[in-house]
Amino acid sequence: IELVIALTLSVVIVVILLAAMRLAYKSQAKGAEKIDMAQKIRLLEARVTWLLRGAYPYYVKKTDEERIFFRGESDQIGFVTTSVDSYGKGAEDLAGLKWVSFFVDREGLQMREKVFFLEDVFEDDGGKVYLLDPEVKTLELEYYDIPEDEKEGDWVSEWDPEDKTYLPEAVKFTITLEQEGKPLVLPEIIVRI
Repeated sequence: IELVIALTLSVVIVVILLAAMRLAYKSQAKGAEKIDMAQKIRLLEARVTWLLRGAYPYYVKKTDEERIFFRGESDQIGFVTTSVDSYGKGAEDLAGLKWVSFFVDREGLQMREKVFFLEDVFEDDGGKVYLLDPEVKTLELEYYDIPEDEKEGDWVSEWDPEDKTYLPEAVKFTITLEQEGKPLVLPEIIVRI
């Protein structure tokens, strides 16, 4: 009887230890997943913020019009920036100013860079395209507009370069990822220009 009791207690202790080890492994995997997600958010936010804070109000002046090189739609944005990669070897980085646009397609969140004075930047082709994150499914943008003669502003969903002659005060990014078949909305990124 003592041997049966000792074996039973040993089996119970081993089962409890195995369950605790399994729980610890799952917790470690979830923790690593959360760390990876936080790192991804930080990298996206840092890249977007760095480029947008360098937004430059570059104008095209023709005889009958003046147009700013900043286009914002509800799902994509394009602008001239002074934030260039000092280690870059491409013409986009050597020029000192470049056109950058962010958009989402079936491949994920992408960034296009162009030399703004060599190409028609408002066309959605040409330049170099970089895949920033394949898990991004949607990108929603809003622009904080304070008209020149007013003190208060409002968030708008589009920034038309033919109607506006100035840059927005800030841009709000809302990014939705897909993880394990479920949508995950990231915290809003608001970048003041």
